[in-house]
Amino acid sequence: MLHAYIIQPRKEVISAFMELGYRVTQILESPRFTQEAFHEKCDSIVVSNIGNPFELVDAICHRDPNVNGTNSICIGLGDLSSLVASVVNELLGVDKTTFTSLSTLFVLKNKPLLRSLLSSSLPQYSGYFRVVYSIDEIKDALRKVRGGLVVKPFDGSGSLGVFRLLSEDDIMKNLARFSFPALAEELFSGSEFSVEVMTIDGQHQPLAVTQKVLGGESEVVEVGQIQPANIDEATRIRLIEATTSLLDAIHFHFGLSHTEIIFDVDTPKIVESHGRVGGDRIADLMRFTTGHDAFERLAFAILKRQFLPIEPIASSSRIDFVNLMDYRGSDQEWKEELLSHPNVYSAEVIKPAGDRGPIWCSADRHAFVLSVFGRDVT
Repeated sequence: MLHAYIIQPRKEVISAFMELGYRVTQILESPRFTQEAFHEKCDSIVVSNIGNPFELVDAICHRDPNVNGTNSICIGLGDLSSLVASVVNELLGVDKTTFTSLSTLFVLKNKPLLRSLLSSSLPQYSGYFRVVYSIDEIKDALRKVRGGLVVKPFDGSGSLGVFRLLSEDDIMKNLARFSFPALAEELFSGSEFSVEVMTIDGQHQPLAVTQKVLGGESEVVEVGQIQPANIDEATRIRLIEATTSLLDAIHFHFGLSHTEIIFDVDTPKIVESHGRVGGDRIADLMRFTTGHDAFERLAFAILKRQFLPIEPIASSSRIDFVNLMDYRGSDQEWKEELLSHPNVYSAEVIKPAGDRGPIWCSADRHAFVLSVFGRDVT
């Protein structure tokens, strides 16, 4: 029986692995993050510094002195946790064909490195970029492009610290919000998508193409995800080709990946990519549009070295993040009102009323509604 050590898992992740017969241990930063329902489903819990793979290996070995690379695997499903899990698996001697390598994950996490790789190996999917260290360098970069710039941190996520700049006035408005060094990229115009892929032994299974809805104060925060994207087959194929070309270029041989692409003037341009499933409950949308969520697919691939088939059980699904600043009822009233609609599968408040404010990044969003179409969700 394979033992999965999963870093900060959602309960859906635990369920996916346990249903396939894995023993499951949760890796938690602190016992206070543990929910009682998780206790009942897991073999055990290890509390450790999840940012330090060496401390984590020590904690795992202290709990189970017989742990080794043939009977165990560490799973991380976030940007940082996937890096940590990769190092843990190396230290434990886990089969390197069953997890994503540290070098591959690092290229994906470090945006300037990824931009350099795209520029040299796949220039058709890239655009102008430079690392900037000052306001003057942002202004200089802005003068070199036609449509504007996007300025972002080297390794951020969730739209945190991302700014769209169309003029020097935009630079001055956000003067106090920049941090350096940063990455300045050409602003692409067009619809934005993400492509979810499962890879085994370098063979790629495209799972879903999702269409993004952007908004928030910066107009770059993701406030909605629609799956499958409302596009023609030719566009879908080109998005997948761009994604798999990138995965091949970075030697992505195993695992889930999430690649964000803007279709700019009839040309796919890669924005960024991650060695994990997409956030914003994209994994949950996939349960309806592909027949299995991303966690089930990963657990099956590790155990069986095979792809699960794509068997949609709904015509489409979507998630919408809702701004509740102007809502006058209670959170419970809002939730009950949404759940009365036949297509609404779930509705959750993320931020309590006293903590709500302008939406500058994904962490600022107030609530979400997940809807499913083309099936009975009762």
